[in-house]
Amino acid sequence: MDSGKLAVFTSSGDTSSQRIPKAARLINDALPPADLECDLVIVFDTESGSVPEEKKTTEVIEDSFKLLLAELVNAGFCFKVRVNKPGSVFIFVKASDAVVSFASYRSQIKDWLFGIRTSAPVIPASQDKLDDDFSTSERLRLVHDRLTNSQKDHGLGITPGQSDWVFVKSIFALHDPQFNVAWIERWSTKWALDDDELDIIKNTFGEKIALYFAFLQYYFSRLLFPTVMGLGAFFFLPSYSPIFAIISSLWCSVFIESWKRREVELAVKWGVRGCSGLDTHRATFKGESEREDPVTGALVQYYPPWKRVVKQFTAIPTALAAGLILIGVQAVVFVIEIFLSEIYDGPLKQYLVFLPTALLATLVPTFTAFYNIIATRMTDWENHVTERTYDTAMTQKMFVLNFLTSYMGLFLSSYVYLPFGHLIAPNMDFISATMQRFIGEKASAKNFTINIHRLRQQYIYFTATAQLINFFVETLLPYIQRRAFKEAKKLQEKVTGAYEQVFKDNEIEAPFLARVRAEADFPDYVVGDDYREMVVQFGYLSLFATVWPLAPLFSFINNWFELRGDAVKICLDTKRPIPGKAETIGPWLNNLIFLTWLGSLTTSSLVSMYRFSATEPDCSYLVSTRPWVLLAAVLLSEHAYFVARYLIRLIYDAIDSTVVQKHQRQKYLNRQQTLKRSLPDEEPIEALEHEEIVVTEAKRDEWRAAIAEAVAILQTSLVKNEADKKEE
Repeated sequence: MDSGKLAVFTSSGDTSSQRIPKAARLINDALPPADLECDLVIVFDTESGSVPEEKKTTEVIEDSFKLLLAELVNAGFCFKVRVNKPGSVFIFVKASDAVVSFASYRSQIKDWLFGIRTSAPVIPASQDKLDDDFSTSERLRLVHDRLTNSQKDHGLGITPGQSDWVFVKSIFALHDPQFNVAWIERWSTKWALDDDELDIIKNTFGEKIALYFAFLQYYFSRLLFPTVMGLGAFFFLPSYSPIFAIISSLWCSVFIESWKRREVELAVKWGVRGCSGLDTHRATFKGESEREDPVTGALVQYYPPWKRVVKQFTAIPTALAAGLILIGVQAVVFVIEIFLSEIYDGPLKQYLVFLPTALLATLVPTFTAFYNIIATRMTDWENHVTERTYDTAMTQKMFVLNFLTSYMGLFLSSYVYLPFGHLIAPNMDFISATMQRFIGEKASAKNFTINIHRLRQQYIYFTATAQLINFFVETLLPYIQRRAFKEAKKLQEKVTGAYEQVFKDNEIEAPFLARVRAEADFPDYVVGDDYREMVVQFGYLSLFATVWPLAPLFSFINNWFELRGDAVKICLDTKRPIPGKAETIGPWLNNLIFLTWLGSLTTSSLVSMYRFSATEPDCSYLVSTRPWVLLAAVLLSEHAYFVARYLIRLIYDAIDSTVVQKHQRQKYLNRQQTLKRSLPDEEPIEALEHEEIVVTEAKRDEWRAAIAEAVAILQTSLVKNEADKKEE
């Protein structure tokens, strides 16, 4: 998109509401002045809570600041420093085209050596200017990798909050407001995303984010089939229909195998096929000793694998303990809910029925947040060498908890309440006595009758009502909170008269710096959270779709809004994602496969248990299936799942992909070309050497002056910070 087209999205011209797109009214589109144009922003914060107090001395702070700036200039980066707030400054980092060109060439060599590229890279004709088709995402990825990767991966190892970088709070990329406005406006008029749209996302946010939107779009479009089948089952088939159950299970398997094919095609098209094997070393990895790498012969940091395995095994009892606690909490709340809604008939009933919901809304998020902290610390403690293994370990830990929080209520209703509810009623006396002491008077109780519609009512809530609530909380609530906080801050400043700009920003820079300060406070965008949401939704369909055939319809509708809501969330509520390579959705694919397998068991058991008794008025024999019949149905369904999955995979393997064929042909031609070049009569293949960037002494003098100016700005911020502390 050229600058002329983008100009219509800025507010510098006609500011009438008729001319400005609606999305532009939501986005702070202050553009940077020429001096502050940058690739990344480093937040240097001396008041970070993670920094020990003994390190918060002026001498230590200035030494750390100078070390950071020296690392930047020695690596060929330019920078500008501006004040963020007392005790904190922004470092606007800009890489020259020469730095990016060199990093790109080195990255291409690595990709070629590891088989990701099909042809050897060609030395750039000029380092001073990048090609016109060089994408924004590629530039940001290379610059971020240069700053944050370990020295082994040719990076500076600047890791926020770690080692020498304890005062580095974060490193983030600024949003492109012009793109964001165009993106939101364009998607508001589109029904579905085509490959061109995915390419735009890839070129702006990287393959990792583009792959998520590709998955969500693919999942959304493939939901059309179970939606139509569900409508037919709802109107024309009986409850717990085995026909719809079989169709639903087959669809899950077909979806997973077809998505695998789609992943491969996108990876080939985007040139990232095989990048999963190209691991990035974690800068926080700490070896116990140095050993010679058996492959390369180089000395590398070594950490005994058996120690990591032992640490990973300790996660099993931790996860089991957390699961048992969570199951216990949900079981207790479940029993209280049954008692209050179906047995208790005393005073304050209209208020007490909300007690279980309040307990779950309070206890589960609190426990989940506590478990997140433990899981993160345990994964850090495992000392993973690469980012890929770290992310996999963290994802699997979180999936266990998400599985329990999402599905435990439905499992309790399906396999405890409905089949054994009549045995629970006699044991409700102790709850009645507790309620009597709680409300101070005798609590009456009515005869217990199993609510045969409870499972369906729960399932409708999770697949319809809860999705609507989650969309509001995820997309709309942050915007409302941000506006409310902004207005409250203005009101407080007006009432107290406390508003005074501590640091007078340059008049030209002020709007842009206000935008940077706002983006610096945004949370990071974690694509795993959005994957988790979709995987949980898929689990509802694969595990319990036979309970209510209209569930795919509501998921289909939700995902249309989810596609656009996630785009708005990235633009308005989170920092700009740092681009990263990805060829697959990673461990989430294994989670989908697990849910599909488990769905073959739950679906068959639900059909066997409730097909003939779902409408029976006498609930004492709600489950009339004999145990051996139920076991036979589950085993048969599981074996049928494995056979069906094997056949589906065979079919997809037999169908050639044109994209993959082109990729394989290109690899063949490159091999032939390399073979010809290796013959004596031909030119030898180009040497894969690249001259390092030459820095003149005059340039170093210029950088020393810039560092001195930056330190002066930091000192001003520190003086103001100390003055504020004394006043307090």
